Amino acid sequence: MSNEREINAIAKDPNRARNIAKLLLTLPNTDWSDWELDFLEGMSTRVDELSYRQAEKLVELRNEAVRHTHAGGFRFSSILEICWQNRTDLDCEDDVEFLERLKSRDETALRRRDALRLRRCAIELGKIEPYQSWSMPYAAL
Repeated sequence: MSNEREINAIAKDPNRARNIAKLLLTLPNTDWSDWELDFLEGMSTRVDELSYRQAEKLVELRNEAVRHTHAGGFRFSSILEICWQNRTDLDCEDDVEFLERLKSRDETALRRRDALRLRRCAIELGKIEPYQSWSMPYAAL
């Protein structure tokens, strides 16, 4: 998680905030929601300082956009393959579609929220234990 010092620094530096927002808008395959797109577009043209909450949200979106290939010693490509092979045992049809979508794209690097959803599927299928580490470092852009 980002620290308070970094969030305050971004809030007080509109140029830095603009650059982060512009970069996030150019990243491929981010699947931003309409609200997130509106927020990032607004931040990309902002000239005055941000509130703490705005800076916090910008950092949150930045962290969400970072893609990871592994967590806690698990390679996502391996976990995805195992989960995909056992997808019919999942209770939720949305999770089955999620795994099929990742498999069809041949995804090897996942955003944090997709990685956490993959973890949840793996736990439900009994392929990993809930107590096993799944840490992913936050990276600064």
